[in-house]
Amino acid sequence: MKRQGCHFKQQGSFIVESVWLWPILVMLTLGVIQMGFLYNAKATMNNATFQAAREGSISHANKGAMEKKLAEAMAPLYMRDATLSDLLIRRASLYAAMKTPAAPIGQVDIISPTKRIYNEFERTQYYLDGRRREKRIKQMPNDNLNVRSASQKVVKAASGNLRINLQDANLLKIRGHWCYEMIVPFVNYLIYQTYASLPGAKNPHWGACRALSLLDDSYYLPISAMGVVRMQTPIRG
Repeated sequence: MKRQGCHFKQQGSFIVESVWLWPILVMLTLGVIQMGFLYNAKATMNNATFQAAREGSISHANKGAMEKKLAEAMAPLYMRDATLSDLLIRRASLYAAMKTPAAPIGQVDIISPTKRIYNEFERTQYYLDGRRREKRIKQMPNDNLNVRSASQKVVKAASGNLRINLQDANLLKIRGHWCYEMIVPFVNYLIYQTYASLPGAKNPHWGACRALSLLDDSYYLPISAMGVVRMQTPIRG
């Protein structure tokens, strides 16, 4: 009887330990799943930001064109076995969501060249319009960079004076931001609240993601990526 009592006591101890252990294991499993989704979203964002930068390089660094390309490249993240028409609809809806003033789901920031850099290097040049007529326009030269002067100019920047030449000024550097909706229950709330409670500077797009979370009654986390390409068309002011 003594041995039987000891056996039952061990079984009871095992059951109590299991009761404590299962919730932890479940939360860890859900956390791994959510982190996998976040990794996929970040990889998609890296590619989308590069695609946006490349679009900017052939469209005179037009911000609208880059944001449209960012929305197009992020659309596959939300699609599962979709038709072409579904993909086009999703692209349009995401681009419209980027234009929401209160809580844009994404945006593109042009890091370089800044307005001051552009003003230092802009010139009045000639180009042919669609009817082959010659027109004048102010833009930053982009042609024959290998034979143009590589002399540097001093430009004021937020971090201090910056020495830069025309060749480096033609490097387009952008930062893409996106609000990613976390969909795994329980851990999405934990990750969101943990990020919200972090001290110090947060992602520049955090305010929009927080507003979007309140509007949709969901949990959005900001993800960002950088893209750098050489301009293929002259930058216009």
